[in-house]
Amino acid sequence: RVIHPFTGRRRPPRTVTAMRFDVLGFAGAAPLQGACSSYVVSSKDTTLLLDCGPGTLERLWQRELLGRIDAIVLSHMHADHVLDLVPFSGEVVRRELDGRRIPLHVPAANGRDVLRRLDAAFAGESREQTRFAAAFAVSSYDPADRLRVGDLRVTFAPADHGAPCCAIRVANGERSLVYGADGGPSDVVAELAAGTDLLVLEATFADDVAAAAAHGHMTAGQAGEVAAAAKAKRLLLTHLLARTDGAELAQHAGGAFDGPIDLAHEGWTTEL
Repeated sequence: RVIHPFTGRRRPPRTVTAMRFDVLGFAGAAPLQGACSSYVVSSKDTTLLLDCGPGTLERLWQRELLGRIDAIVLSHMHADHVLDLVPFSGEVVRRELDGRRIPLHVPAANGRDVLRRLDAAFAGESREQTRFAAAFAVSSYDPADRLRVGDLRVTFAPADHGAPCCAIRVANGERSLVYGADGGPSDVVAELAAGTDLLVLEATFADDVAAAAAHGHMTAGQAGEVAAAAKAKRLLLTHLLARTDGAELAQHAGGAFDGPIDLAHEGWTTEL
């Protein structure tokens, strides 16, 4: 029997046959309508967390997933994608994890530096051993790198964002999904997503192309264009701002992409 390591309760058995994708957080910029960017990819033997925005830790706890996380991969180091690493790396959670240091993969361009400065902001001084190094097995990746996390293969492509950022492809040999993270429309990301079963793209703006470009983001219509270029089987729109008109986003995306389109929300899940 499998016991939940913190509460003593039985953990529900894994039921994933290929890959499963769960939305923990989908809000862009601030957690006004739910948690910010955080997604769980599960296979039969592996559980991978993509990004760790505000609200992630609570959702992991509520779903009894915290003790299952095999690795965390961060697409980039903006606050709405990483800020819950702060409580995640705290003494309470470290004690609950019984000293296990979860592998944490960060962008080589600035990941370790942001973690060091974030630690200094809370500690009041720079120190050689940060709270994150104590809690996680931190490693850096470049866009050309390939990672193996259990039975999952992880590859990357640079995204067109204001900070170093990578789209992430996760595959298990049978199925694949691509998380575009943040960034404007990109042929490189479309190539990474070629033929993917699920393409998860931001739709920070509905149709304001100028505003999207100014902030290094994408419109829903552009997300549809990228999905069409990739010949993705399904499109999930995420990184949604508060008071977003979901029907309008879907309409704009559907102008370019004729496959199934969904809007991310807490609890959205699919098996591939």
